[in-house]
Amino acid sequence: MSSYTNLIDGYKEFKNQYQGQENAIWRNWAKDTQNPKVMIIACSDSRVNPVIITQSGLGDIFTVNNVANLVPPYKKCGNTHHSTSAAIEFAVTQLKVEHIIIMGHSGCGGIRALMAGHGESTPEPDDHYSFIRPWMKIVDEAAEFTPEEKATQDIDTLATVCERRASLISLNNLVGFPWVKEAILAGMLEVHAWHFDIGSGTLLEYNPEKDKFEALG
Repeated sequence: MSSYTNLIDGYKEFKNQYQGQENAIWRNWAKDTQNPKVMIIACSDSRVNPVIITQSGLGDIFTVNNVANLVPPYKKCGNTHHSTSAAIEFAVTQLKVEHIIIMGHSGCGGIRALMAGHGESTPEPDDHYSFIRPWMKIVDEAAEFTPEEKATQDIDTLATVCERRASLISLNNLVGFPWVKEAILAGMLEVHAWHFDIGSGTLLEYNPEKDKFEALG
């Protein structure tokens, strides 16, 4: 059975449940609107699905997926990363979400690419242009380690540090959006940084008062 066939079979099961009488009221309401209270900016990684991890349902979470769950800095010019920025604007100004969560994770390929290419300035030929490198430059500082750190810590440990640093850079970028800042000051919005460990299933949240990630649940 092919992976595509699996999708179709899964949809058939979903359709039977979705069209059940128990969902009639929700379907009638949801066909015209949405009212999520939470936005999660997560990685595109197939192993990290915030809806599944939090056991949420359709309509509960407004999601954005991109490589390494990054938030670019706020810029007015046209030469910027429109997709994620536009989604944040819509979530805050139109949907009035109450929480925005940046959800990082272990084993992030984008972070490994950042670490591998950190400090390199050699331009690539046009036929081998990488879109990943300029995107990951958003959190370039996350991959800065001292010679002592590199000598005393293995690559997996450094990657975990880099993943969490990157999420905090994105969190700082997030509050730089004017409508985000206004909503926070008005007490209408809270922002969070999470880190999900794929191997153990442990979910951590950043505690700004202690300046560290702590286990949830």
